[in-house]
Amino acid sequence: MLKTIFALLLMIFTGNIFAQEAYDWRIYSNKKNLSAIHFDGVSIWAGSDGGAYRFTLQDSSFTEFTKAAGLNGSAVTAIIIDNQNKVWFGSKNGIIDVYEQETGTFKRIMAISNSGKPQKGINNFVLYGDTVVVSTDFGVSLINSKTLNFYDSFIKFGNIAANTKVNSVYRDSRFYVATQGGLAVQKVGTTNLNDPEAWDVYQSIPSVGTVSFQLVTADNGIYLAGTNKGLYSFSNGVFTLFSADLNNKTIKKFAKAGSNSYFLSDYSIPGGSRSSIDVFNGTTKIKSVTDLPTTVDLIPELNSFLYAASTEGLLKINDVGITGAIQPNAPSANIFSGITVDLNGNLYSASGRDVSGKGFYKYDGNSWTNYDVVSTPLLPTNAYYNASTTPDGSVYLGSYGRGLLRIKPDGSLIPYTTQNTPLVGISTDPSFLVVAAVKSDSKGNLWILNFDAGNRKTLNMLTTDSTWYGFENSFGIGLTNYSTLEIDQNDVKWFTTPLRNSLFYYSEKGTPANTADDISGQLNESNGMNGQKINALALDKRGDLWVGTDLGVQIITSLSTVLQNSSTAKPRVSTVFSLRQQRINSIVVDPVNRKWVGTDAGLFLVSSDGTSLIAFYDVTNSPLLANEITIMGSDPKEGKIFIGQTGGLISFKTQAPSPNTDYSNLYTYPSPFRPSNGSMMTIDGLIKESDIIILDIAGNKVKSFSSPGGRVANWDGRDDNGNVVSTGVYILVASDKEGNTVSKIKFSVVR
Repeated sequence: MLKTIFALLLMIFTGNIFAQEAYDWRIYSNKKNLSAIHFDGVSIWAGSDGGAYRFTLQDSSFTEFTKAAGLNGSAVTAIIIDNQNKVWFGSKNGIIDVYEQETGTFKRIMAISNSGKPQKGINNFVLYGDTVVVSTDFGVSLINSKTLNFYDSFIKFGNIAANTKVNSVYRDSRFYVATQGGLAVQKVGTTNLNDPEAWDVYQSIPSVGTVSFQLVTADNGIYLAGTNKGLYSFSNGVFTLFSADLNNKTIKKFAKAGSNSYFLSDYSIPGGSRSSIDVFNGTTKIKSVTDLPTTVDLIPELNSFLYAASTEGLLKINDVGITGAIQPNAPSANIFSGITVDLNGNLYSASGRDVSGKGFYKYDGNSWTNYDVVSTPLLPTNAYYNASTTPDGSVYLGSYGRGLLRIKPDGSLIPYTTQNTPLVGISTDPSFLVVAAVKSDSKGNLWILNFDAGNRKTLNMLTTDSTWYGFENSFGIGLTNYSTLEIDQNDVKWFTTPLRNSLFYYSEKGTPANTADDISGQLNESNGMNGQKINALALDKRGDLWVGTDLGVQIITSLSTVLQNSSTAKPRVSTVFSLRQQRINSIVVDPVNRKWVGTDAGLFLVSSDGTSLIAFYDVTNSPLLANEITIMGSDPKEGKIFIGQTGGLISFKTQAPSPNTDYSNLYTYPSPFRPSNGSMMTIDGLIKESDIIILDIAGNKVKSFSSPGGRVANWDGRDDNGNVVSTGVYILVASDKEGNTVSKIKFSVVR
């Protein structure tokens, strides 16, 4: 409760200052697991758990839609296009996004999402004139497609339990509603559909028993009901099996093409289920496609192909079978478990532990490449769950069970397992090697944190001359599940385990072969720690260690005192007030030493020393897909932050890309600059901590200020008195703090 109130206060008192701290938000998501499709005559619109996309048949191009582009609902479960050519996206969380194709803008309908119902997903849309009929997890709503206002909503149909999930609606002169609890048919002559007595209800079929109704439609004047026990025609309460070929199948979707009727269904197989599409002419089955992955919707006879929305993408099917699966280029799954950026700007993300792991993904700024044991047989596993980059340009991925993987700067892969290293896995299975973290020290030695070493060698060192050393944690006898590692400027190793609320440290003093001079210890409540589980470590640019716990952040300063190996000399521990009571999951240090902190409540940006809260983001004021932020990474050179969430990888730019070493690339944009409410001119190409002076063409000072510290600064077009400057040519002078390096450029202002 306190965390929620804190977040609300942030939004009230900080206004729009956040808008300039994070911008150019993007979401990269896998859109293979489809929930709905719709054909508009030119393109196929598809909805998935990673957003939506439009696939244009003529040129096979994709246009993707995510929360960063205005689409708020997730996952997208229903799509329709109304008479004004607006695209309606319904979602699992109850949000309806209405996309104006002409303007490229979204409007949002929140009434269902805000209904307070425990389940509020949108299951289907049907268009009748200017009315969009919405099937939801708790009833039926009628919405005016022009005004986006609700005509009415119905949640009680006869003796079917109120708020029962509605799967499908058909309407002619009456409404027919297929629900989980029965089929409801509007009685002739009734108009008040909120009256439960206005409905005839059918909950069972003679000789079959109670069924769940998935689909209701009409074909050639015959009413059809799709159930979990097959397809039935019905009239006046009498149900007749449509075809024995569909008996005991779950009938989910119906489509018509010419004289042919297409029925999509699921059927059971040992250990699961598969989908099939059966094609009928009248009541005669003429063909079928079976053994499909779980399929939810279909578009028949489109350029001699049938397209089907499935968990494996948009399937393209002919008479022989599946000819391909269509999907936008993307990471192979919406699972992210460790993010790093190499020296060339390539992003790497691990995927997950155990069977959830899908290998790892690489994004070069234009396209994704996915690596798994099928595409890359060299890999011993798909369960890579953490990632880091070392100063030599290598990327290391730690796995759950099969050691670590090195990706060299030239792209070649080298697995390190128990077969080619002295590393030892867990005591019950020494070949099962879990690598929790990989870091490099100042001498280029590689340090590996063993999650659960059967030989108790928790820390392992690989020197630049390929010599291995192993070291025990004498303060952690019996501990396993090591999770986090940092190495400070004195090459002291700091590491943690969630099984003890202690921060361990270790130094081999640069003599790994001689353990007699080694220093080790732990910090806990007796040293000023807050006694909470440690979830994150980050070493900042001052050499201080930021420790994220279940109850906030603590800063450990004077780290070198541990090298004195004294019982009295210990590092100083302080608390970051602005992050009190927050569960800290991840910390990223940006190029100007500010901290981006991922919590259960959202994303915080605090000043370099933690005394000031600069910005806060959550699902209400940003494209974040959820408030809980557990996985983060950064590209310091470009000033980008990356956040991995269920549903996609989120990125945004910040005002703190790494500063340049000189002013050779100094420039401003936009050009010309047009000052208006909220608009800013960006100054790019600065060196660290630049001083900036704006002069008019006569050389008179207009404005002076300092950069935030990185490569970029902003100017709002106002002088030192707060007045917007006049149209004209101006001179920008940038210099370092000592005035030794100076550069100037001209730019124009137009009002």
